[in-house]
Amino acid sequence: MAARIIDKEQKRLDIARAAMVVFSKKGFDGTSMSLVADTAGVGKGTLYEYFPSKDELISTSIRLWMEQMIADVEKALKKIPDPEERLRSYVQSFISMFLADEKMPRLVVSIFQLFMTKLHDTHYGDTLKVMFRSGVASIEKILLEGMETGSFRIEDRRDAEAIAINLTAFLDGICLDYMATGGQFDLREQVDHYLKYLIEESLK
Repeated sequence: MAARIIDKEQKRLDIARAAMVVFSKKGFDGTSMSLVADTAGVGKGTLYEYFPSKDELISTSIRLWMEQMIADVEKALKKIPDPEERLRSYVQSFISMFLADEKMPRLVVSIFQLFMTKLHDTHYGDTLKVMFRSGVASIEKILLEGMETGSFRIEDRRDAEAIAINLTAFLDGICLDYMATGGQFDLREQVDHYLKYLIEESLK
């Protein structure tokens, strides 16, 4: 019988997804490598082959999870030709994902807490930078397309990057404030208000 060919990148992604499921339920401190291995349906030795340490498992799983979310949203947005509508849909999609699962807000806050305490650790510091830049790049791409088609009043590529950084930071911050206040305000309403102001005052 021929040996089964294993797609190592897919296997790594499958393990990372299983890890995120466990992290969302048990938290980072409450998750053991053995539990992740069991959830992923692999041996502990196999897990360590793909992720030599728990820190690498956590940081890589978070990064892959974020990249997959962005990829899924971007794929869905390809059907929307208008840059303004695509920008609105991009932001609304992430807010919907944040609110769709009751475990998601807690997981996001846990991720930020973890990264803030381990910011100078190479595993986490580099991953946080990559995640932030990925979000910025996705928004910047929409803004540049709007600039090229004349949909957005942006004169310089550097302005598009600055606006993308601002919007990404706003979304991070308001989601954390929403959690910190126990949902004392309507998150969708506030995000829509900010986006409306951004588009009408800065982009049109």
